[in-house]
Amino acid sequence: MPLSFVSRQFLTAALVHLGAVGVLLLMGPGAGAFTLRWDFLVWLLLVGFVGFTTAGLALHLFPTLSRRPQPRRWVAQAAFLLAEGGLFLGAAGLSETTSFRFPGWVFPLGGLLFLCGEASVMALFASELLEPRLTTPGPETRPGDAVTVPLFVASWASAVGSGGLFILSGLAGGPGFGWWLAAVHLFVLGHVTLLITAVVLRLVPRSLDADLSHPVVYLLTGLAIAGALLVPFGMLSLPPSQAPDLVYFAAPEAAFAVLLVFLLAFLGGRSRTLRKEFGLQLMSAAWLLLGGGLGLWMVSDSSYSYVVTHAVINVLGFVGLMILVEWFGMIAPFQRISHTWTRRMLGVLSGAWILGVVAAATAGGWGPSGPEWVTSIAGALVLGVAVTWGAGTLPVLFPTLNPLPGLTGSEIGVLRERWRNR
Repeated sequence: MPLSFVSRQFLTAALVHLGAVGVLLLMGPGAGAFTLRWDFLVWLLLVGFVGFTTAGLALHLFPTLSRRPQPRRWVAQAAFLLAEGGLFLGAAGLSETTSFRFPGWVFPLGGLLFLCGEASVMALFASELLEPRLTTPGPETRPGDAVTVPLFVASWASAVGSGGLFILSGLAGGPGFGWWLAAVHLFVLGHVTLLITAVVLRLVPRSLDADLSHPVVYLLTGLAIAGALLVPFGMLSLPPSQAPDLVYFAAPEAAFAVLLVFLLAFLGGRSRTLRKEFGLQLMSAAWLLLGGGLGLWMVSDSSYSYVVTHAVINVLGFVGLMILVEWFGMIAPFQRISHTWTRRMLGVLSGAWILGVVAAATAGGWGPSGPEWVTSIAGALVLGVAVTWGAGTLPVLFPTLNPLPGLTGSEIGVLRERWRNR
């Protein structure tokens, strides 16, 4: 099924926003990416890159997964405009400078537009589920298919909830650890992790030709949902003085991370058609285990000196690497040149991405006392990946674009033949 125009808008904007993250990091510690503008960076990365990617891919996947017709374009278009407006106003409200400061209502208004955009996507999914199922033959049913649609719906319910918490964070600090931290964790653990769980349970068994049992699928799903709800709830209900008790609220999420890594390794061991991309998916889950473990250590010790490292590992490592792999699996950047280029560029970009995660996590752990060049290297890697990723993706999303400007179609055909078997 071809990508809709709105999906292409979301995905293109996601790469532009990722490039902006790279530019901010490339400017070095002087730009305050990990200090004064940390919330700005998190907003741009979560809502701008991750949120736009999930919306673009979900609008493409949901009709097929739910066996429903294509959604109404005007609702999806409204969701994109609301999301872009919310991202811009939210970023403006968080981008404090010494010479100018936006009014206090700007960020809550951005949060409201973001919430309306996510609610529009959720309403679109709900309206599709009211439509009759398609009667045309579909793919063979597997155990993970039973939880796919419920996880999609729960994912967007979490996104709407996080939007509400973001609005509250612009109005007041909030109880416990505050509205902002609860919103960030509900978005990452609720919206993004639940969506990744749905995609993994749906697509990985098919790509590896190996299945999980129904009880295991339901157990992983239950742990994911419990962790998505309990961690933000614990952050709001517990005062910082009782931070070690947050470990109990995070126990289901920790169990989910361990089980996810184990199940991926189990599927890989049973597979007869192991693909190179699977190793990246397994590494992505390992990043979640590492980042989550660091978060548990911080709250149990009531020491938050590695909070930036924790966030970078979870968002760029776990979420970002998984997005990169799934993006290449569903859109196949560089295929206008050759499929060989698609496979090779996935290896190149994933390698650069992993180095960028390591550099950003290291710079965040060192803090202001660390060498400035580490942050700049992280920014250069992220920006380089965003530009190269976009160069391979845009000609696929928009077929009228020339994938290699300056070369004719016949010359590109010669290159395809040259790289076909290399």
